[in-house]
Amino acid sequence: MDAHPIELPETLSAASLEALEQALVRAEADARARVWLVTGGDGTFCRGMDLAGYAAGGVSGAALGSLRQFGACIGRLRRAGRPTIALVDGAVQGGGVGLAAACDIVLCTPRSSFALPEALFGLLPGIVLPVLLERMTLQQARLLTLLGSARDAGFAVAHGLADEVVPAGELRRRAARLGRELGRVGTPRVRGLRAWLYEAVTLDPEAALACGAEVTAELLKDDDVRRGIQAFLADGTPPWEQEP
Repeated sequence: MDAHPIELPETLSAASLEALEQALVRAEADARARVWLVTGGDGTFCRGMDLAGYAAGGVSGAALGSLRQFGACIGRLRRAGRPTIALVDGAVQGGGVGLAAACDIVLCTPRSSFALPEALFGLLPGIVLPVLLERMTLQQARLLTLLGSARDAGFAVAHGLADEVVPAGELRRRAARLGRELGRVGTPRVRGLRAWLYEAVTLDPEAALACGAEVTAELLKDDDVRRGIQAFLADGTPPWEQEP
């Protein structure tokens, strides 16, 4: 699997956010990568924003700039031209929940936990909630925020925050298998899927159906798409049954 690794910092400060954004820029420029693997350190995925730094600095232009940069990092993950897999092994809190939720697939281990404690400090997970609502219902996100306490891996999978619980020793192997399968889809289709999904949810159902017909008709004009369909018709083996 040609995977580009992106290691998250333990906490998100002005300096670590700058480093994270540059890591995402490098991932975007890596033409060989078929997937991005988003990981954390040993025993933690990401504990969110550096509260000590914000408490010391108060509300300032620098703080707003860091928060916007954090939003930009989530946006880069959400719009990535490659499929993204988050490997959560340990605690993930606050902004780290948002970074995980922005990924296409979230794999976690039995020792993983997920928490949004912002409301307990009088804050709100304002940057996290938009991507969280792409995975969870509004009520589930509301409860996760109001409770604030850490929830286990089983809760995360049951409520859409994570996709699978995998034994720690199998985490990388499972990611490699998924990466090979996800890598079958080319960058143009990955970007196209993201763009269409984000547009479709803003439309009423009838308008979405009409636009979906136009999107599909436009893709059928692509020579590569037609060649792929013709190859399937000639060979008879569905692409999802072929070894990745």
